[in-house]
Amino acid sequence: MTDTGSKDVLLAGCGDVGTALGLRVAGRGWRATGVRRHAAQLPAPIHGVSMDLVDPGSVTLPPAEAVVVTLTADGHDAAAYERTYLGGLRGLRRALGTQNPRVVLVSSTGVLGGGDGERVTEETPADPQRPTGHVLLAAEELAAELFPELVVVRPAGIYGPGRTSMIERVRRGSPMAHRRMTNRIHRDDLVTVLTAVLDSPEPPRLLHAVDHDAARLGDVAAHLADRLGVPVPPDDSGPGEGPLGKIVDGALVHSFVPADEWLYPTFREGYDALLAGEFDDPGDSGDSGESGSGSGPGGSGAFDDSSGSGGSGSSGSSDGAVRP
Repeated sequence: MTDTGSKDVLLAGCGDVGTALGLRVAGRGWRATGVRRHAAQLPAPIHGVSMDLVDPGSVTLPPAEAVVVTLTADGHDAAAYERTYLGGLRGLRRALGTQNPRVVLVSSTGVLGGGDGERVTEETPADPQRPTGHVLLAAEELAAELFPELVVVRPAGIYGPGRTSMIERVRRGSPMAHRRMTNRIHRDDLVTVLTAVLDSPEPPRLLHAVDHDAARLGDVAAHLADRLGVPVPPDDSGPGEGPLGKIVDGALVHSFVPADEWLYPTFREGYDALLAGEFDDPGDSGDSGESGSGSGPGGSGAFDDSSGSGGSGSSGSSDGAVRP
């Protein structure tokens, strides 16, 4: 795909990330169609198709040049992930009929292993540490079998509007492991990465979506505490001095998306913008959970940006193609 002319893009599981992407590409004159169980909830100009991807029945999806998949499991255990990801991908294949568009699967850096302080890249073999991470890896493998033009994007911890649990943890003074390495990306920058993948005639087949500053959790907490005017939360890292957790190398995505296209290149700009919006509108607490293992790329707290490695889920608030 290129950025000239109108494009037809299907958003399979169209919640927070999918909706933001749909609005972005619709603003460029593309036709965005969101596929979810209750498509009437989608804002214009996104067109809606109401469908449960796990059980699409005889419904056939409209023609599209690309499909972006951001599913949300209906639970936090491996069985729920299997129903959603494996079942949803098989259902998507059926609903596409004979079409073979480019398919962009939003997965997670939670499929990666990596020891304390280790830098991992797209060349690092997957080694998930959680049962849900094993399911996501199986989903990547299944998608490769089902869709010949597959691109896998693995975001680290997604934060942004509605994903402010790290701010709340600092506000409460909750103890945290200051030496824990954290890898994250703002939702709006993830949308930029996904748009670049749709634009490119030959995108990387695997891309880790992270910002420009893997940071120790203690540094993030200190920055937020300063902005909030509260004490830095206590450190419960335990004995030792070295970093805990892996560092997701972003060299490939940073070469793929030019620096001037990143809205929030580090956590500082991103959290400062969130706090500015919060103080402008104190009635909007917006805490749907950027922290925790989450339930999928589009689901609440899909990535654990505050524990450092990216959760085992995938991407944002209620990407509901497989649940209400």
